[in-house]
Amino acid sequence: MKNLSEKHLKNNEDYYLIGIVSSSKEYKLAWIIEKLLDISLNKEKNEKIDLIDNRTLEISFLISRDQNKYFKLISNKLLNNPFKSHLISSLSNFDYLIQFSKNYFDNSSEDIINTLKSDNLIHFANFVDIKLIKEKYLLYT
Repeated sequence: MKNLSEKHLKNNEDYYLIGIVSSSKEYKLAWIIEKLLDISLNKEKNEKIDLIDNRTLEISFLISRDQNKYFKLISNKLLNNPFKSHLISSLSNFDYLIQFSKNYFDNSSEDIINTLKSDNLIHFANFVDIKLIKEKYLLYT
């Protein structure tokens, strides 16, 4: 389990965040994204995050790592959590979040959004302004 500490809060925001609306299951969406963006995602063990109030959040995600670059598909819906339904509550209209390092792709950010929107199983995709999210520390796992 990970504890959220000051080091997490001091991480820089050197990444992009995309909100995805899709009724697809996580594995299906991952397969679609792999094909669209020509990447390979690996399912990681669910991450458990201990909060200050002795509650625990459990999130599901897939990741692709390459040296100092990463791409994560994160389910915004929490697993087995009676007190909170979404990882980032202020983004509850999104089913999934894509977090990736700014140096992950060579193409423009608009190209990535247009590529994602080209599949009809992705109903909506758009960049999210990270500076406006209060719970962004939960993305530092």
